[in-house]
Amino acid sequence: MAAVLGVWLGLAGAVAGLTGLRRIRRLRRQGTRTWATAVPQPAQAGDEERLVALEYTLPDGQVLERLAAGNTATLTPGRRVLICYDPDDPQDTLVDGRRGWPVNVAFVAIGAAFVVLAVVIGIFGG
Repeated sequence: MAAVLGVWLGLAGAVAGLTGLRRIRRLRRQGTRTWATAVPQPAQAGDEERLVALEYTLPDGQVLERLAAGNTATLTPGRRVLICYDPDDPQDTLVDGRRGWPVNVAFVAIGAAFVVLAVVIGIFGG
């Protein structure tokens, strides 16, 4: 049972990491680049983090605003950052220069470790 759980968790982690890496690569290669401005968001009750949104304009003049994901400590209000967005889904953005790959590589590595652990448990524990 532990082997099955390890394989299951391992595959889930590996798939999550590989999917994230693929998304980053796709947005960098095929995404549209534009400048976005960091805009402060009103804090909700109980929020310890300050929320920052990215505001950017599409070629047709439509202005979009999307909450910034991840560490927003470097995104001070008013700061302009270069982003890549998917032209088919302009809400799918990536802040250029922010490396999301370490987290995704960690998911892949942890997933692989779970698979190896499951195989070891399956061989020696069963």
